[in-house]
Amino acid sequence: MKNTIICLFLMLATLACKPKETTSKEQLPDAKAFGYLHLVGKLGDAPLHMNLIQDQDYDGKPWYNGSYTIDETQEPISVYTVSDTTGQDLLILDEMGTPDDKVGEFKGKLADGSFTGTFTSKEGKEMPFVLDFIYPEGSLKFTTVRVEVSKKADEKLKDSPKATFRYEFVKPKQDWLRFALLSEVVGDSLAKVYKTIETAYIQEQKPFFESYMEEASAQMGEDSDFNSTFLNYESEKSMDVLFNQDNLLSIAVVEYSYSGGAHGNYGSSCASFDLTKQKKITLEDLFKPGYEKTLTNALNAAAKKKYGVKKLDEVLFVDKIEPNGNFFVTSKGICFNYVPYEIASYAQGEQRIYVPFAELKGVLK
Repeated sequence: MKNTIICLFLMLATLACKPKETTSKEQLPDAKAFGYLHLVGKLGDAPLHMNLIQDQDYDGKPWYNGSYTIDETQEPISVYTVSDTTGQDLLILDEMGTPDDKVGEFKGKLADGSFTGTFTSKEGKEMPFVLDFIYPEGSLKFTTVRVEVSKKADEKLKDSPKATFRYEFVKPKQDWLRFALLSEVVGDSLAKVYKTIETAYIQEQKPFFESYMEEASAQMGEDSDFNSTFLNYESEKSMDVLFNQDNLLSIAVVEYSYSGGAHGNYGSSCASFDLTKQKKITLEDLFKPGYEKTLTNALNAAAKKKYGVKKLDEVLFVDKIEPNGNFFVTSKGICFNYVPYEIASYAQGEQRIYVPFAELKGVLK
């Protein structure tokens, strides 16, 4: 279902005490595998990093979602797979946008450890790109795991509706990072109880399926008139890698659920980790005391620039955006994430507003 809403995948990390530089290309995941790709290269003459999660689409073909950053600015730009209708077995990645937006598009071949082709900007300008599947010094290589279980509402019915519970994750090598990422998935308190992501997966199934069976039983009574499609419930926790270089890891924990109705609900909770200091990054780590007004002003200026408006309520629910604590960082800026309905409609999706550190020099530590 995350392919439908373009919010998708799960990430954690394996960390060495001192990251090793990898100069040779990595072997791409098997077409049927769930995996993480860290691509480095150039878009035209501009150095670029791309982070992708590989999963399976409904037709069994690989589906990729993630983001890329141009090294000069490091503003994360989300991308997702669109269907290839050329018959050439191409990977096509579109930048995130609403259906009416003009967006940039990567179109090329993913093979032999490289993704190469042509990028067309939203203005229609074309330029070549060459990206290699490698892990330079300061970036982390991940091992990914995808687990799910489904249960029918009524085992006696051939076409019974069902509920599906899914986790997508990896096992970090280092204890501190494994616990830190588990804490992002289930919270600090439950992380101390569960201790492993596998235990969390097993334990969190129980209340989900118990609630489902109770609701399904009530709606499937002999005298009930129901649409079984609305009883195909889902619950998914996954991760997206937003930034993975310069000994800095930024991720988003993505939660998706569907429990009947017109559409499911989703939202991402973002976090960043200093891999050298082995700690989660807070706003207080980044800014001097009294930073709030400067950050708020810069955030609103960035939002107006992004949407091309003078007043934010022309496109959003609000006329002013406040820093909400749901943020991640790159080496050159900070990005705040707002889930659906927080400042915009569900149809507009999550909103991410990026502020370069260069515009916050007065309050940076």
